[in-house]
Amino acid sequence: MKKIGLLLLILLALLAVNIFALSPPYGTKITKETAFKLNVSLTVSEGAQVPKHFADTLLKAQQLLSKVFSSAEFKEIMSQKSFSDSAYSKSKKKCFDVVYDAETGRISGKAVYDNLLKENNVSLSMVIKNNGDKQTTMGFAGACSYKITTYDFWLVEGGALSQRLARHIAHEFTHIRGYRHDNLVPKANKWGLNAKEDPALGVGSVVGEILTRWAKFGII
Repeated sequence: MKKIGLLLLILLALLAVNIFALSPPYGTKITKETAFKLNVSLTVSEGAQVPKHFADTLLKAQQLLSKVFSSAEFKEIMSQKSFSDSAYSKSKKKCFDVVYDAETGRISGKAVYDNLLKENNVSLSMVIKNNGDKQTTMGFAGACSYKITTYDFWLVEGGALSQRLARHIAHEFTHIRGYRHDNLVPKANKWGLNAKEDPALGVGSVVGEILTRWAKFGII
């Protein structure tokens, strides 16, 4: 009996070590850093198709993204990042704070984080459109315009659609905050195919990784 009890203790210890080895230092619950709330209104354009219960999926996506943006985990991971300027410093838009290192031409992940969470309550509009046979982009958004255009071809139920949608919204919201892709910046600012240099891809990736981890450990 003692041997069985000892074996159980060893197994529990190994399980605990495994959990924290896979996900240091965040554990298996969400630690809240701030209170961010996202609301997304939906318009489905003529000719576009969405899954039957897409409104519910979108609601879940905005709730998931609100949790991620509010979490200490998101703040900590973003604070460890650094991105290319993305010609953000050259923007004439006034809806966000331009914070970058003029010497290195870099933008700190903390600066991106602060711009994303500049407002505690954010309302966006999402317009779903059919883009025909063109499936090279999932959608787009422009700086300072609180509107996301999303193409319908990838909006298929299954495969954790609410998580993928949350990641998509995070990506496009980063554009709304002024950060652009390589193909939209002057030659001197380009960083090629290195996705880690791209603020919008970086934010989307962090959100996706956090949601995947939370789902794996039953947090969401």
